[in-house]
Amino acid sequence: MTNVSMEDIQTLVGLQLGVRVVAEQARLVEDLGAESADVANLVAAVEEKYHIIVKESEIAKIFTPADLFELVQRHLSLQGPVVE
Repeated sequence: MTNVSMEDIQTLVGLQLGVRVVAEQARLVEDLGAESADVANLVAAVEEKYHIIVKESEIAKIFTPADLFELVQRHLSLQGPVVE
């Protein structure tokens, strides 16, 4: 199984949004200035990096980097071992 850390998600969010410091509980839109397209790009980035598929209904529940981390963790825990 692929591992994900909170730091990985914070780095990804920071790179995607052009922000240096990303707190776990920072709100993507209100605190970090993300727009809906930015959130969609974040989801696409985690889908590609972690080989998961995020449902639209799940995207609506992503408000912070911590939410995104928990989502990725949940998807990865449902997957079996990844053969590379």
